[in-house]
Amino acid sequence: MELIINPGRTKKIKMQFVIYITLISFLVSLVNIYHTSLLFVLPLFYLCFMCGYRALLSYVVGLLIGIIFLKVPYEILLISLFSFVLLEFCLLFQSMRSRYVPYLLTLIGGIYYAYIQIDLLSTLLLTVLTYFNILIFAYLAPLFMHGESELLTHERVKSLSVVIFISLMSILPYSQFMTMILIRVFILVMIYHECLDDLLPGLFYGALLMLLMNLGYKDDILAFLLPLFFFYMVKCESKFTMTALYFVSHLILPFFLEFSYTYHGLIVAMSGFIFLILPIHKTKPLLSSSYQEMTMKQQLSKQVDSFCRLFEQMTSLFTQTPSHNHSLEYIGYVYEDMCQNCSSQETCFNKKYGPNRLVKLMNKGLKETYNAHDEDFIYQYCLKPEQYLETMKGYQKDYRKLSRVQEEYMTMKKDLYHQFSLLNNVFHQFSSQLKIGHIEETHIYEHMEGYHFQIAHLKKYYESQSVYYIEVGLYETTREEVENEFIPILEDYLNESLDIEVIKTPMHQLGYTYLVLKHHARYYVQYGISQCAKDSVACGDSYSVFAMDENQYFAVSDGMGQGQKASDDSSLTLDVMKQLIVNGISLEDTLQSVNALLKIKNRNDMFTTVDMIQVNLVLGNATMIKYGACPTYILRDQDVIEVKSESLPMGIVSPIETSVEKFQLMENDIIFMVTDGFTNQFGEFLDENKYLIDEDHPKEIAHLLTHLANDEDKNDDMTLIVLKLCKQ
Repeated sequence: MELIINPGRTKKIKMQFVIYITLISFLVSLVNIYHTSLLFVLPLFYLCFMCGYRALLSYVVGLLIGIIFLKVPYEILLISLFSFVLLEFCLLFQSMRSRYVPYLLTLIGGIYYAYIQIDLLSTLLLTVLTYFNILIFAYLAPLFMHGESELLTHERVKSLSVVIFISLMSILPYSQFMTMILIRVFILVMIYHECLDDLLPGLFYGALLMLLMNLGYKDDILAFLLPLFFFYMVKCESKFTMTALYFVSHLILPFFLEFSYTYHGLIVAMSGFIFLILPIHKTKPLLSSSYQEMTMKQQLSKQVDSFCRLFEQMTSLFTQTPSHNHSLEYIGYVYEDMCQNCSSQETCFNKKYGPNRLVKLMNKGLKETYNAHDEDFIYQYCLKPEQYLETMKGYQKDYRKLSRVQEEYMTMKKDLYHQFSLLNNVFHQFSSQLKIGHIEETHIYEHMEGYHFQIAHLKKYYESQSVYYIEVGLYETTREEVENEFIPILEDYLNESLDIEVIKTPMHQLGYTYLVLKHHARYYVQYGISQCAKDSVACGDSYSVFAMDENQYFAVSDGMGQGQKASDDSSLTLDVMKQLIVNGISLEDTLQSVNALLKIKNRNDMFTTVDMIQVNLVLGNATMIKYGACPTYILRDQDVIEVKSESLPMGIVSPIETSVEKFQLMENDIIFMVTDGFTNQFGEFLDENKYLIDEDHPKEIAHLLTHLANDEDKNDDMTLIVLKLCKQ
């Protein structure tokens, strides 16, 4: 990621890249097996071919140094040039794919081995080794291009250890003593960084190559391989303990080889001393930071899961239960008052139609008004029909009041149940995200590979909650394919817009393309706020401005009345809304939750208006939420657009109907959010004074309009929020 935001580091990495390629090409050209270094030079050529012109030029310079100063056979340079021309010719006719290049280069190597008249078995062996070396070197393309240690996967560490080992082998013909010291120092450094498991495959492969160079190296190979088994049994935390174990581990060598105290002893002593004085420090174990991070995530996930269980238990207390039916109790009251001691019990309809008809009639009278047929029936059979109807009306009022209280109680239980459920869902989502980790990158990788893009490297970096980069390394692609296919497919998958920040393509389609895509806000909002309170202590209107991901929120709330209580109520409303939104609760659930909490808090004694705008800074659209709020006005090219919604304030009814308006904004749109204390006809007021609004900042516009509208006759608080959408 530093390649993007640090130009100085980018230049440094480019220079290091040139030096590394030149040095490696020079060193591998010196490693001869059966009098040829082509089995190492061709794989390096393939790596440089993927990385572009700079790498190929550095590769040629390294070969020329070896040819001029150390008499490296010039044939390897000619074969490299021939391979380059052949690949370019194939690309010209679009008849070559990157996965076929290793086979083509291996075939070229095999033909050359046969040409220099090596025996058949040796020719086959060198051909196979050439193919394996090409595969090993190809793993290093992302690492060489980016120069980032974060790209060191287990496979790339193994490949890198092979390349380093081959480079060290180039010194063997000139100084076997120095080569063995350097190999041992390299082994100690790798063990110190806890890369022994990744080092061993490279060591065994390098040992095989050394034996092919000269069987006389057998004792030297055993001398650095056998002591490694001690480091599997004992873990060392410091350089001193590791060096001590290194010296002790070599005590077994006299039992397995002809140990020379002057030769082997001096190599062991000098390599241990050089390792001790090397300026390297113990850092986080290579490639194991993710394991440590996962362990911490697991611990945190367990704590979150325990909170989930707690909220599930609390939620179960508010699960819905059948409401108690009080109608039978009231029927009993009516019966006791009117029928129990009535002298006409023997002649009323109770005897003729039975108690069932009596109960049904009383039950109907509690829940609704009697119709004419029912009243005729009562007058026909009841001795005191007027008293009966009057008694029924009295109990009907009480019954309906009790029903409303019961209904309100059940609504409150339902609201509390909903609030705890939301909190429970938040904890569950957080726990799931902790367990998933970097699954997002994996999903992107798998999705794009499904479209047959050959992705070598993909990393997602967050600069902030709403700004991130996607760094991609691609094989076998062109700039046109990246722009016309890769990016549109990725944008469609993410449902987000991406801009090309960096794209580096080689001179050919078979190379390694480096791409950095940026997702960021394309707009920003200038805003200004002006308030005028009629109470000297506090303003009953409250406002809030906050951001969540790529959205920015502006909200204003007008509390009931004026003064401190109205201010507390409106502040509470906006603060709860903000906390719910920034914790990932959807807008609809947030509105329902705040409304329920307002009802629960003061039992219909508290209600506030809510006027909120959510501005998407990527797409430039607005979502407007209004509950009992004044219309919002948009000034666009001297035209005034009114956006209004008729709905009750929050805290009165539950549940509330969602009152949301979607609106596509344009650059330089000016948005006005007002409370009802500002002016009754703000649209007309704005239309009359729009000529005063030029290119001023929204803060100046807000203060100007407040000053014009301020009138001593006003008897309510005034709040004006002015927003202006601007292009980045």
